[in-house]
Amino acid sequence: MAMIPIDSSLAPELVEFWAKKYKETKEELDRLKETLVPCKSSERDEILDAVRSIKSAVNDEANLRQKLEVAIEEKEELASRLARLEAEQSQLSRQTQLSVMQASSLAKEAAEQRRLAICQRFPSVQFVEGSEQATVMFTDYKTIIGHLSSQFSQDRLQFIVCPPASLPLFVPACGQHGFWFYAPSNGPFQLIAEMRPNEWSYLGQYVSAPLANAEMKLSEWMSLDEETKMTHCSRVAALEPHEDRLLIRRRYDTGELKITCCSLRCVGYNKELREALRIAAQKLRSQPVLQEQQTPVPNAMPRKRARAKQSQEAADASKKRAKKKKSSSGGTLVQNKSLPKEVRLSPKVILKLEP
Repeated sequence: MAMIPIDSSLAPELVEFWAKKYKETKEELDRLKETLVPCKSSERDEILDAVRSIKSAVNDEANLRQKLEVAIEEKEELASRLARLEAEQSQLSRQTQLSVMQASSLAKEAAEQRRLAICQRFPSVQFVEGSEQATVMFTDYKTIIGHLSSQFSQDRLQFIVCPPASLPLFVPACGQHGFWFYAPSNGPFQLIAEMRPNEWSYLGQYVSAPLANAEMKLSEWMSLDEETKMTHCSRVAALEPHEDRLLIRRRYDTGELKITCCSLRCVGYNKELREALRIAAQKLRSQPVLQEQQTPVPNAMPRKRARAKQSQEAADASKKRAKKKKSSSGGTLVQNKSLPKEVRLSPKVILKLEP
């Protein structure tokens, strides 16, 4: 094995050289550490922040996904409940329609039974020809009474307004028998009924009496509209101060209370009263036209003043012409002062005489 010769005389210089190199390298390494450590710290913070934000986003996404799943489940449950409710509603609607049809059929059957009972109880009459039946148009029956002739002051006039203000009555035609749901009468009365709003018909002279076993059926009550029911309940509650109309309505709905039915037997027909009603209604319709014609028009006053001024100017011109004629002919123009001042024609009077 070859031997490497070592010169020990160079040892101090080598030690000093490598010591110097070591010192420089260490200083450079320290400087690099000082510059690299802050950079690594800031990057590390940024990385940590990014990691935290990603983790937060992942957690938020997980929460949203969980909420979405819950919402989807609730939506499916609500859709299922809605389908069940729609099915129940459809079934209830069919049942309601069937109940209404059955109630209407029962009501018609009850009315037909009363009609047959009326026909069996009273002989048929023919006071009015079919062509003589007519309706009269007016709004307030109280005003009509004031316009009737005094010859009808002794007659009992019964005006029945149409539902919902009153319960319906059943009379097939004028001068025929029928029935209604009102109290019986003590004597004959003239019946005028409102068939449609503001359309009235004189039905004839009637007497009324209770009709046995013919109270309003529950099916007939259910066939009435809500406003008619509540109006009747309010009328009954007004007669019974201690009763509430909702309680009365409940008692009617359950069949606990029933409405009495009375017959309407036609015993005559007053054609003069029918004609008087027609004339009175015609007078009432013509009254607004007369009032409108008599009411002064707001813009008419300036025109009247202008016409009065023109008339005055024409009168002055005629006076001037008369004076000229007097001076030319030598005659005398004598003014007639025998008429009082209030009788003399004025422009206003002349305007009143104009068409």
